[in-house]
Amino acid sequence: MKKILALVLCLLVAALLFAVMRPLALPASETKMFAPQYDKGSTLVRPKNFEQWTFVGANIGMSYSAGMSSGPGEFHNIYTQPEAYAAYAATGKFLEKTMFLLVMHEPQQNVSINKSGYFEGQMSGLAVSVKDREHFPEGWAYFDFGDNGNLAETAKAMPKPMCFDCHAQHADDDNVFVQFHAILRQARPKTKAH
Repeated sequence: MKKILALVLCLLVAALLFAVMRPLALPASETKMFAPQYDKGSTLVRPKNFEQWTFVGANIGMSYSAGMSSGPGEFHNIYTQPEAYAAYAATGKFLEKTMFLLVMHEPQQNVSINKSGYFEGQMSGLAVSVKDREHFPEGWAYFDFGDNGNLAETAKAMPKPMCFDCHAQHADDDNVFVQFHAILRQARPKTKAH
């Protein structure tokens, strides 16, 4: 009788745990990675709600060409889909449909109680890189949605010599400038460290 009672008690505890834990699991539709959306073939639709994606790095005033700039330059924040980040951290590879968003902000100062230094002002530009062999045989494509706060809803891939060639030549890992993004550098599996 004690064995039956213990078995029933174990089954009740298991059923209770299953009932409590089940709502914590996300439905499969909510764990699917946000994929690039296209309008008219390979024209990329500007991603929305990326602020909830994984932040992977930042810089200020960074440029790939020499020149003098007044002030600190723009703030650049880089985001990717959470699933793309998790896959890279686990495998050292960027999934197909991975996107990186370079979100630009004008530097601001002397606002409210701010007496020195700079903070991010208005969003001033957006550039996106996409890994998508289905649409781009080279694997990656690069898009500019505009600057000065006038962002387009869609963008065509930039000519290959403008971004792809530079990324292919100088990027640390699979056309991605991992070397400039602290969180990606830290996430890179130790077997892939450079």
